[in-house]
Amino acid sequence: MAIKHEAKAQVIFTQYLREKRPYGYFELKHTDKAYFPFSKIEQVQYDGLQATEKEGFVWKLSDMDSRPKPCDCLSMPPLPSYIVISFVRTFYFIRIRDIVKMKEEGKLSVTLEEAKIMAEKIVDY
Repeated sequence: MAIKHEAKAQVIFTQYLREKRPYGYFELKHTDKAYFPFSKIEQVQYDGLQATEKEGFVWKLSDMDSRPKPCDCLSMPPLPSYIVISFVRTFYFIRIRDIVKMKEEGKLSVTLEEAKIMAEKIVDY
């Protein structure tokens, strides 16, 4: 069974994060088209990424998980928050504030050409 493109991109993106250790909060999205529709971003992701950028993040790790855990809770400071869009074997790191601004201006999607201009970081894979 073939692995979905998005799942493959997620594996590669996770490896990138482990190796490079960039600071921030990330939501990975994938598209096979020359644009990415904002409708594919859930409201909880808009809200959460804007909150982590302004307020940081506190999370209690589940006691129900049987895997060993390094600690009980995580507390992270406010950091840049990104929608990372995988277009044609390249990750484009776009700040959530820029996505929100485009959406507020009435745009329904971000094109590959716009992503090339807006991205704070571009990583080929």
